[in-house]
Amino acid sequence: MYSPLASPRLLKPGWVVFAVFTLYPLWWGLGLGGFVWGLAAFPLWVLILLRHRIVMPPTTWLFAMYIGWSLVTIVRLDRMTRYLSFGFRFGALLTSLGLAIYVFNERRVTRRRFIRWVAWLWVAGIVGGYLGLLMPYGRINTTLASVLLPRAVTNNEFVGHLVRPGFAQVQNLFGVAVPRPSTLFPYTNEWGGNVGLLTPFFIASFLYSPSFRERRFGAAMLILAAPPMLLSVNRGLWISVGVILVVVALRSFVQGNNGPIRVVAGAVVLVAVVLAFTPLGEVVNGRLSETDAGTRANIYREAWEGARESPVLGWGGPRPSANPFAPSIGTHGHFWLVMFANGFVGLALYLAWVLFAIRTAWRPRDPVSTMLACVVIIGGLQMFFYNLLPASLPIILVAVGLMTRPTEERTVVSRLPLAAAASHG
Repeated sequence: MYSPLASPRLLKPGWVVFAVFTLYPLWWGLGLGGFVWGLAAFPLWVLILLRHRIVMPPTTWLFAMYIGWSLVTIVRLDRMTRYLSFGFRFGALLTSLGLAIYVFNERRVTRRRFIRWVAWLWVAGIVGGYLGLLMPYGRINTTLASVLLPRAVTNNEFVGHLVRPGFAQVQNLFGVAVPRPSTLFPYTNEWGGNVGLLTPFFIASFLYSPSFRERRFGAAMLILAAPPMLLSVNRGLWISVGVILVVVALRSFVQGNNGPIRVVAGAVVLVAVVLAFTPLGEVVNGRLSETDAGTRANIYREAWEGARESPVLGWGGPRPSANPFAPSIGTHGHFWLVMFANGFVGLALYLAWVLFAIRTAWRPRDPVSTMLACVVIIGGLQMFFYNLLPASLPIILVAVGLMTRPTEERTVVSRLPLAAAASHG
């Protein structure tokens, strides 16, 4: 039963999810992209609290406990800028939990529609990838946020990336200036990580659609997505796509279908041929041999030592590294951020949620839920080398809420997406 206030007549059910994900390119263009993940917590929790009955999706109570503990660690903060940074992260955490609860309980919107709204963000990300490759030095210098916010705030390097968004990061990799897409997100690693998390939503929405036209569009888009995915030289994105292929192939093999294994093997051979006989091979090989392991190892070591100094409460958030030329402690990998910022207590709660979520994801279920399970598994891997705030955790928690929600429709596809799409052609 719903409160009459829970769904204003001017706004249709699910509007907040549509606004956050489908309309995200608009917020990005206004310089508000980084902030919308926290600001969305307000309408989400109003809609949730106005409901007469709320059911927590499985495993999310552990995530809620982690959020509660992270709020306790605010006592370790010692200056206004760190309070603001904490608020930025905490708002995204509240939005993440709110999204999982909302999509799980809002049955007036079908699961397929929620997935479609999220999938459009993947499409926008791929279009943005081409924009970054074609205009690597492009940037929106004047946005609504850059005009409204005080100059003292926008002059901050991180905030500047949010309110004056660029199209790509041009980095010197193995002696070559390489444009790496970042459109829709502040940095190229965030682009790669989020595109990897969003890919299963796109597959579930279009390649698992009962419409032949939508399946054909899905197959075409995946082919078009290959160039920016490869040219981004984003190893985390490559790993994410590999996880999707392996999970779907293993699930199908267990169910007695050997077709996906053959498709994956064929895909591996095709990629190998492309890498061997095109200049793309040199780019990929250079990226795989290039490493920043030394810098990352030092930051991880500092995070471990900092957590040992404050094992219960941590430090409330990132702190500068002892090396003035290195990134701040806790800014490279969500695992290390949680350990340093929230102590070993916070880390234990967060890891408990991740493990239980992956265990829940691995249970046999319909093909669409298998795609959503891939999001959870990818998130469990990405936390060791990518930060998951502000955008990635909301994506993961939406997948948790939809994956564990009872299905109201059957999918017509039960095989590996690419093979199924091809067979309907």
